Amino acid sequence: MSPSASRRRTSEAAEAHLTSHPSISRKVKACAACRKQKIKCIMESGPPCKRCTERNLSCVLNKSLQTLIDERSQWKNVVGNDLEQIHSALQEVLNRLSLPPIPRLQTLSQDSQVLSPPDEVLDREDHGPSCDNSPRVSPRDDALPHVPIESLYQITRLRALRSDNPTETPQVAHPNGVSHVINDFISNGQLGVEDAERLFHLYQNRLDHFMYGIGGKYRDLESLRRGSAILTACICTVAALHDPGSNHLYGTCNREFRRLMAASMFDRRIDRDQLRAMCIGSYWLSDISWTLSGYAIRRATEVSLNANYHRVVAENSEEAADCLRIWYILYICDHHLSILYGRPSIVREDFAIEGWEAFLKSSVANESDKRMISQLALLIILSNVRELFGPDNGEQVPRAFATQLANFSRQIDQWMGTWSTDLQRQHDYIGEFPTKGVVLHHHFAKLHLHSHIFRGLKNSPVPSYFHDSAVAAVSAATSIVELLLTDRDLQDSLVGIPHYLHTMTAFACVFLLKVAAQHSGQYIEDAVVFDLTARLVQQFRSTAVGKWHLVHLMADGLEKLAAKEHQKSPAAYPNMLLANGNSHTTMPYMNGADHPSMNGLPHGDDSIYGPMATNGFQDGEIDFAATPFLHFDSAGFDFNYAGFGIL
Repeated sequence: MSPSASRRRTSEAAEAHLTSHPSISRKVKACAACRKQKIKCIMESGPPCKRCTERNLSCVLNKSLQTLIDERSQWKNVVGNDLEQIHSALQEVLNRLSLPPIPRLQTLSQDSQVLSPPDEVLDREDHGPSCDNSPRVSPRDDALPHVPIESLYQITRLRALRSDNPTETPQVAHPNGVSHVINDFISNGQLGVEDAERLFHLYQNRLDHFMYGIGGKYRDLESLRRGSAILTACICTVAALHDPGSNHLYGTCNREFRRLMAASMFDRRIDRDQLRAMCIGSYWLSDISWTLSGYAIRRATEVSLNANYHRVVAENSEEAADCLRIWYILYICDHHLSILYGRPSIVREDFAIEGWEAFLKSSVANESDKRMISQLALLIILSNVRELFGPDNGEQVPRAFATQLANFSRQIDQWMGTWSTDLQRQHDYIGEFPTKGVVLHHHFAKLHLHSHIFRGLKNSPVPSYFHDSAVAAVSAATSIVELLLTDRDLQDSLVGIPHYLHTMTAFACVFLLKVAAQHSGQYIEDAVVFDLTARLVQQFRSTAVGKWHLVHLMADGLEKLAAKEHQKSPAAYPNMLLANGNSHTTMPYMNGADHPSMNGLPHGDDSIYGPMATNGFQDGEIDFAATPFLHFDSAGFDFNYAGFGIL
């Protein structure tokens, strides 16, 4: 072997040993390979090697190792200095912006030691639950505990166990709260400022008025962004859902809202804007409404949100009134969902709910509060209806319930008589919807009440003692559809009303189709049902909303169901739909899409929106009692629902 080749091999060996020992300048041990083979390692004693030492020769390892050590040390010094300068400059910028500091450098200067992996693991170890070293002294500390958790807190001082004072405002500091610099999905370029402004104004000037102004605290986009990132994302999501020109923005907004919601799941404290965002999401986002409502109610009870009722009545506190409005909205959303899913409600009629009259008499109550309370009063009646009938177990309704049905029906009529005259007739942003909405809700309530008598009948005729209820249910369902076809204010309200009203509209349509199929000609002419259905499909398709909105998802499903039911009564159905139920030529969608599920992607393969929203119909017979009415994961609409217990 030539001398040059020998020197090269020796240098490579030195480099290999040096690479495995970055701390060569300190005392070193044998490398892993030599230890494994149980041979003498040149790294154990360093150069010169044993052979050169025995022969008293100048060892090439001396020069090779020293050169490599010097080069590596010089490179490390340069890189370390550069990193320290960058770190210092960035830290100074963060300080000037009043932002949290970044972690210290793990790669330090040449005189410091690099953290070993075990040190890093220990540094990041979870130290367990945090405790209050000096907790606030409370008079209860010297008294017998009234709540079991107080006892556990007294002996453990675990901070997470300590509840907030119910008399304190739940508006607290939060990572999504006010800061000098806005850091959200708009500032990082995911959503353009102009698009965000447009979405904000759509929500502020229209949508929020359908929710009694619960989200109208902020008057411009900048103050909203400074106030709450999660509320910003929620408002943009809801607005994009309703805007036919924002289909491409809905996925971005929806994804950000879900991300922020997931990130806040284990926050110890929660602020009012987070609760506000969950209320808004539950009101309009059908696919996650159940989850948001349940979680928001749980967090609201942690801060005893309903206790603000006493402050409103006694002090006329506007801040307490804002908290109480959120509690009332949570009650409304919870009971809407209870009706839609046929499940027990979570929020009961507590002192704050039952004391709504005292709230309206306070000086802080406004016209929007009146509308909200009108809905509250109706849902209290419907809550009693659900308590009477209970869940659908497949059995027929007892004859003894006829008297109760008549009593509840009178209560609903009295409710409409009161609120149709007490509410403001003309609204600056939503026209005459407040008073006309009372009429619409009246029909929804009557349909929900009287449709119970179809439980357990299957194909059996309605008993004679329930004949009046059957007629009332059909009349209410027919009135709902006719109002949406003839009243301009209610047609316009399809862009803005909560998904509860869209769902109840779908229920009214399906109810009529099933009555026509299973009780043909007894309560309504079949031809009238199919004509109303076809016209409503056209109305849905002419409504200018985003393609993921329930109105467009309902149109196709309703058309297909009508075509299937038409096969059972061909002579009754007007020639407005194709025989196979797949006609999309009656009227194009206002957002320019020929079909709400067409997005340039194969059906069910949309990475932005998750599973593609569908109408829930498959080929073959429809099992009306097979699947849930609403899908949690896809915002799809399924008309095969047994929760209402009919037919």
